[in-house]
Amino acid sequence: MVQWIAYVALVVASIISCTVPRKFQPGKPFVYKTTININGNVPDKLQLEERLQNQLDDSLKTRVITYAGVRRVLWKPPVFDTANISRSRIFMTSLLHSLGYFHPEISDTFQIDTVRKQYRARVKFTVTPGKVLRLDSIGYAFSTPELQALALRQLDKSVLKKGESYSLQKLSDELDRLITVFRNNGYYKLSKEDVFAEVDTVVAALIDPTLDPFEQIRLLDSLRRKRENPTINVVMKQHPVKDSTRLKKFYIGNVTVFPDASYTHEYDSPRHDTANIKGFKMVYNSRRFKLPFVANHVYLRPGSMYVQRRYFRTINSFTSLGAWQNVDIEMTERYDSSRPLLDAKVLLYPQAKQNLNISFETSRNVSDILSTGQLFGIGLNGRLLNRNAYREAIQTVTSARFGIELGTNIIQTLQASLAHTVNFPKFISPIRIKTDSLIAPRTLLNLNAAYTDRFLLYKSRSFNTSWGYEWIKGRRREDQDLVGQRWRKTWQYVPINFEYTDVTKTDSLLKLEDRISSYKFAFNSGMIISQILSLSTGAERDNKLTLLRGRIEESGALFGLIKNLELGSLARFIKIDGEWKHVINKPHSSWAFRAFAGYGFVYGKTDTSKTGPQLIVNENNLPFFKAFFAGGPYSMRAWPIRRLGPGSSNLYDKPDTSGIERFGNMQIELNAEYRFPITTIAGIKVNSALFVDIGNIWSTEFHPTTKEKVPEASFNLNRLYKDIAIGAGSSLRFDFDFFMIRLDWAYRIKDPLYAWKNDGWFNDLRILNGQFQLGIGYPF
Repeated sequence: MVQWIAYVALVVASIISCTVPRKFQPGKPFVYKTTININGNVPDKLQLEERLQNQLDDSLKTRVITYAGVRRVLWKPPVFDTANISRSRIFMTSLLHSLGYFHPEISDTFQIDTVRKQYRARVKFTVTPGKVLRLDSIGYAFSTPELQALALRQLDKSVLKKGESYSLQKLSDELDRLITVFRNNGYYKLSKEDVFAEVDTVVAALIDPTLDPFEQIRLLDSLRRKRENPTINVVMKQHPVKDSTRLKKFYIGNVTVFPDASYTHEYDSPRHDTANIKGFKMVYNSRRFKLPFVANHVYLRPGSMYVQRRYFRTINSFTSLGAWQNVDIEMTERYDSSRPLLDAKVLLYPQAKQNLNISFETSRNVSDILSTGQLFGIGLNGRLLNRNAYREAIQTVTSARFGIELGTNIIQTLQASLAHTVNFPKFISPIRIKTDSLIAPRTLLNLNAAYTDRFLLYKSRSFNTSWGYEWIKGRRREDQDLVGQRWRKTWQYVPINFEYTDVTKTDSLLKLEDRISSYKFAFNSGMIISQILSLSTGAERDNKLTLLRGRIEESGALFGLIKNLELGSLARFIKIDGEWKHVINKPHSSWAFRAFAGYGFVYGKTDTSKTGPQLIVNENNLPFFKAFFAGGPYSMRAWPIRRLGPGSSNLYDKPDTSGIERFGNMQIELNAEYRFPITTIAGIKVNSALFVDIGNIWSTEFHPTTKEKVPEASFNLNRLYKDIAIGAGSSLRFDFDFFMIRLDWAYRIKDPLYAWKNDGWFNDLRILNGQFQLGIGYPF
């Protein structure tokens, strides 16, 4: 049996590794494969190999199409020519020099194999990059004293640091940074053509015929030392200018703002209305916008020195408001005063004020609380967007939804909701908050009401309102360095969040509570008075993307001091969760990783007595709409949604509780995916992935008869190995560019439910005993 398995595996491997050429020129050798091997301990070797591949002459590149992940077709391979090898070596050497490699060496070999009537050429490059040039001294020698002073004043923000590797890209980024510094100090006409980087070169000096022999000996010794530990000196200088105005500081002259500009109408006609607001001339032909509001977002002040940062801030401010589809600023030079002036025209092209969207949806719901089956849903959604409420670019969104879910009793669930959101493009606060250093500060007001009728189980009426603030902290786009990671932090603080849920229970739900004690505290009428603080940030560098998110919510800390609220329906808890995502993109594949952890500390109390003396008990679990859960297409994919955990307990896997959702106060989850393309069918990209999911949830549970705490359900570091669940599988993904359909098939590699049996490894693992998941978009 083992021999047959090995034979089948060998055949499959040979089929997958086989590449079939198509549409090649008969009788001529063609490029079958080109490889690049890099010698030495080179940082980011895979990335360097990818960049070297891009430097190959087009006639050495091959196009391989993969069908169903098995059949590989080499499509129209180019005719092999040794001249293309020489050109490729020149291109790759130039790249290595630009990356700072001092003395790279590139060798090449090729061989032509005859396969049937094919002449397959295999080309191999061996690259030894050599040592990397290190920056030694960095200087600034601008002939204009003002520019020299500005450069030295911003020296600590230089891209060039002593001891770091040298590259042409770093030089270019430093020149860009200097130009930004100059333009932020009035030098409007200075450009990258006016400055340059001068680097030392010992070799160039050695070929000077007038060089003194003793100086030549010194330079030769210097060259020898550089080969052992190569360094380079850089001096930033400026070219002589032919136009003297390039070295003059410019100041803002007249600023004219067109709040409702049109592509089809000119504004030079006297029939348009004008007004002077805060020193700006407003030219308009409608009352769509309040003029003082528009003036508050123009940062080019007449009479002030030109600052490029304020130019971009004006554009970004109007763009982020959302009421205008395009923003343009025309700058015109003027020399009729004692100093050069720039007259600005701020052209604002409005968007349509309102947008109405109505959609019909169908869904397969396996996530509903207390669902003992899978429901088919039908829903009608409506959304009305107003981009310019109250004529101040305040965005309001009103949305409504009505839906039903069909089950064993025909109509299983009836749902209706109405929500209204108001987005103010500024901070509204009783105290003054300085927002000059913030990007896109906003105040958010949310109102939401919902009604759910789960026939035979419960009726739920809920209301939610919140008032909060959102802002971005970090360098503005125009101030960012062009290299390095760019961390922009998006903060959201909700000081007031009120939620109230009124639940009317049926006899069926009351019977469930007798079997699962935690349900007595989960599915109750409840109130939350909380505040929320969240942070999300990310960085992208080269082919790597990292995203971080954190959130903390506390409910009842202050209002819980009121005894009637604490013992009534107010929930008191602190909930913290965080998430990390990391994606590494490669030419034909990518790796994706995710880590999530969350914990809810519950410290509230409830009076469970209906009548008579008080019976006060401690609350142990989060409300079900705040609790953690695992399983489903976006979590542990080897389990249905809300069907994993808590811990390694079997409370929910008995005949009378089978199929009931689980939720917890704590969750840990780790996910990893290897994503790769398969083929393209009718313009639709078909991709796949191999994935592993690790994690579980934990909660405080009590045995229904003994009322004793179930230790297997609670988190304990000593039991973590037994409690942890592991799933693995594969995915088929249809990418339509604007959305993606994902079909996942996963197996339970380690099931904590069977921790008593070999710690849960490989229990009942069969080909057809997997879990299918249907998802939209990436799982994380």
